[in-house]
Amino acid sequence: MRCSCPASGHASSNSVRPGYKIAIAGVMTAACLGFALAATGISSFAQQDTAGMRMTRAAKDWIDSLDADQKKAATFAFTDKERSNWNFVPLQDKERKPTRKGLRLELMTDSQKDKAMSLLRTGTSDRGYQAALATISLESVLARMEKPGGNVRTPGWYFVSIFGEPGSEAGWGWRFEGHHLALNFSLRGTDVTGTTPAFFGANPAEVRSGAEKGRVAIEGCSALALKLIAALSPEQTSKASAAKPSVEVDQGQTKPPALTGAGITADSLTMEQGETLTKLLRDYTGRLPAELEARELALIQGYPRSDIRFEFFRDPAAKGKPMTYRIEAPGFLIQYLNVQADGEGNPANHIHSAYRRVAGDFGQPAR
Repeated sequence: MRCSCPASGHASSNSVRPGYKIAIAGVMTAACLGFALAATGISSFAQQDTAGMRMTRAAKDWIDSLDADQKKAATFAFTDKERSNWNFVPLQDKERKPTRKGLRLELMTDSQKDKAMSLLRTGTSDRGYQAALATISLESVLARMEKPGGNVRTPGWYFVSIFGEPGSEAGWGWRFEGHHLALNFSLRGTDVTGTTPAFFGANPAEVRSGAEKGRVAIEGCSALALKLIAALSPEQTSKASAAKPSVEVDQGQTKPPALTGAGITADSLTMEQGETLTKLLRDYTGRLPAELEARELALIQGYPRSDIRFEFFRDPAAKGKPMTYRIEAPGFLIQYLNVQADGEGNPANHIHSAYRRVAGDFGQPAR
């Protein structure tokens, strides 16, 4: 779906040492890609105040601040189909009124907005929170760039929804969503059972004009991928490259697109390349609070390196050098696309990036 809204040093083809490949043929270790939790510095957390507890308090605090009409717009049953109706594109009718569900920021008082943003903070790391704010602020940039009469561009069109009763052992969840930002959390009581689908986008990827020229909202998911691609040998590139761009992020679905089984496996990378892949993965998992990122890293750590694949498409000859990539394993899928023009028509300056659970989002078991 369309959203209307480096110098390289190649490794030689035999640079993966046989001994190294044998040493890492099984599960990942700190010596290979650095996924071991002890190496991340986030191996243990005090249980007296978990992310789930903070989410529960913040959700209750926000709901308690709403009036009756606001609560009607903001709250749904945990089993409501709206919970899985997630979207990252602009949603409006012919009269340019919003059709996305939930309570939008522009209809909240300043105090209620502060409480809504406090809830967002509970589901993001400092970096993830800043990326969310940057994505929201790009709506003002698009309002300047685009011709009037099209999609409404305003930071006030980001919506908060609560599903079920916060703290309920029967299950509950919350969503923070708008153009290019879709964050979904599932819980039982104060135990976070799901953090996907998680989508961050940016239009423009890099602001090319005006007072904010040069600003980049989400950088690592592009720069680290380019670094990894540039480091691949010709032989590795032939395994990793795709003939056409990858499929778009599948919004509104409870499961991501099917795994392709294509691309280069992590056990075919050198140590240095593997470290870059680790950093790229953590650019996605690191959008979460540390304790929730640790859980995602534990999932990744549980797969043999031969199960983790990286596939990319890039056309250096085309305007803007469009690029897509996928990182997949049996339990997770990362998707990245930068193929669309931005609001001023600059080619390939419009990012979509998503982290999904293969077995199912919204708290479904990982395996």
